Amino acid sequence: MRPTYNETKGLIKIFERKQIGSGVWFNRITDSRFKINKISVGFYTAFDDNGGLSRADFALVPYCLTDCCEKYPDYKSLSMRFAELYGASISDNVTFAGNRRYTSIAISTLDDRYALDGEKLERESCELLIECIRRPLAADGAFDANLVRLMKTELIDAIDSIINDKRSLAVRRAALTAFVGEPQEYSVNGTHEEAEKVTPQSAYAAYRHMLEHGHIEIFAVGCSDFSESEKLLTEAFGSIDRRDICELCAEPSVLKKVPADVTERMPMQQAVTRMYFKAPEMTDRYANMLFSMILGGMTTSRFFENIREKQSLCYYCSSFSDRLKRTLVANAGIEPQNVKRTQDAIINELNNIRENGVTDEELRKAKLEVMNDIKSLYDNVGSIGGWYLGQVTDGVFLSPEDYAEQIMAVTAERIREVSRLYTLDTVYTLCPEEVSND
Repeated sequence: MRPTYNETKGLIKIFERKQIGSGVWFNRITDSRFKINKISVGFYTAFDDNGGLSRADFALVPYCLTDCCEKYPDYKSLSMRFAELYGASISDNVTFAGNRRYTSIAISTLDDRYALDGEKLERESCELLIECIRRPLAADGAFDANLVRLMKTELIDAIDSIINDKRSLAVRRAALTAFVGEPQEYSVNGTHEEAEKVTPQSAYAAYRHMLEHGHIEIFAVGCSDFSESEKLLTEAFGSIDRRDICELCAEPSVLKKVPADVTERMPMQQAVTRMYFKAPEMTDRYANMLFSMILGGMTTSRFFENIREKQSLCYYCSSFSDRLKRTLVANAGIEPQNVKRTQDAIINELNNIRENGVTDEELRKAKLEVMNDIKSLYDNVGSIGGWYLGQVTDGVFLSPEDYAEQIMAVTAERIREVSRLYTLDTVYTLCPEEVSND
């Protein structure tokens, strides 16, 4: 990364990356303005060739690692330890990263300079993170049975709760059609039935698979130089026999020869529609970002101004792009009778950009929106850490400042070229049981 220089404070932003083990990378982001330090350990694993283990087996692992550990065998004792570290906190996440599963465990705490009695908060929090990841509550190749029983309940509740949020349910149901045969076809957490079948042994086997075969990315973000944490984490992962490391993968989604159109009905008041466009050949990430913004990614977008405001066809209408999958998704919440008209309006807006391009004012506003977002990245450790984490699969890391330069260089013609690469792949609608389209 090219360091950013602040005339009043000197050098304040530094990004460094180094390999500290087989398939283990340590990423350090230092900014003297931060008051907290955050260390996250992320595991990339594939969705196939896992020895019969299910998605739910892998999804349960972070539940087990963040609730307790061998040294602190219950949530109460672990929470008390966090309190001793000035309210430190642990968090976890399981999501998609391209065609891989990304599972992370992270700990955050105040920097040492704010400790009242000279406590080494960074070192102690890093040691606690290592305790949770490397020495979980387990024995004889299995997580503690009672722990798994409790955590399974939480996982199943998370899986089942999607039925109560129709927008989230539409996302999940639409993926079954939009991403047939791809990892994103099914939930990263697995199904209710898979979660029911998880055992202490199968969850532990998934945990060992992550440790031994996962591509590991460690991000240390804050005002510290993290030299001590780097040493501790190098020792912690250096003792593991790691082989057949998962390779990162960001393959574009497969475009259907004929678009799919699926409608599902259930008891509900409003309808939700999701339209998936795919551009497997798209390579201009910067023009693609601005195209998505102008189409439906900001309050002055065409979807918002033309479909929601002028035509009053929907409650919301927006778009976002996934550059790794090279997809563009348009989604809208609408009255059932307006489903077809809204879908046609979305197509019309896309076709208009294909044929006529975008205006200079639209381009200016989109660039301004992106620039404002970039400026806010340094507001907290999570956002700037996420910025670099999101580029791991690229193999090339751009600083926010370098990215901004690329964005400012985008022309209207490049946006038009990107728009012409997208083809409709899937139309999915979740609506009430009785629907009448005008």
